[in-house]
Amino acid sequence: MLAALEAVDIGPVVTLGHSAGGHLAVWAAKHSERVVGAVAQAAVLDFTKHITSRALELCSEEQFAQASPAALVPIGKPVICVHGDLDEDVPVEQSVEFCALEPQAELDVVEGAGHMDMITPGTESWERCRGAVVRLARGC
Repeated sequence: MLAALEAVDIGPVVTLGHSAGGHLAVWAAKHSERVVGAVAQAAVLDFTKHITSRALELCSEEQFAQASPAALVPIGKPVICVHGDLDEDVPVEQSVEFCALEPQAELDVVEGAGHMDMITPGTESWERCRGAVVRLARGC
């Protein structure tokens, strides 16, 4: 993914991702010179939380920790975490705890929003995510 991003002359990039994709958006910000910031929508930011026994059959706890954006801090670029306080799939604490670790992170908790609101056009969550991308893009 990053090799393709680096190979195309498109200028600065803001990554955006929802849930597990939010992890990838932050990971790309850490590992790509072209990425100037990331918006993490209800993102899984610490893989060491909620590891299942089945998951540990595939990878070690150390591998989970190394892949977690929380382990990559400092990211070195702005990250905006938009998360609903009623998220039923990824606890809002994932974003709260990440933002407490990352000096350039901003937390935007949307009251009354669930996990899928972040990617549902027309919702308050969607609008906040859109606004976060615009703010980061204007900052580059």
